[in-house]
Amino acid sequence: MDLTNYLASILISLVVGLVGFVLAYKLFDRLTPGVNFADQLNADNRAVAIFLAGLFIGLGLLLGNAIK
Repeated sequence: MDLTNYLASILISLVVGLVGFVLAYKLFDRLTPGVNFADQLNADNRAVAIFLAGLFIGLGLLLGNAIK
């Protein structure tokens, strides 16, 4: 019984976290209309890649603490 509640809690947290990541990325993409992230990453722009990695790490920390 406890195992099913635990697994359901993990699944719900995972879904909430993934939805939060997608929404945050879409919002940030709308706030920076002059930068096409896909094109910049395909052009091997490492500054954009490092920036997005930092953004996702920060979002992960925020969402992880919010879900707890």
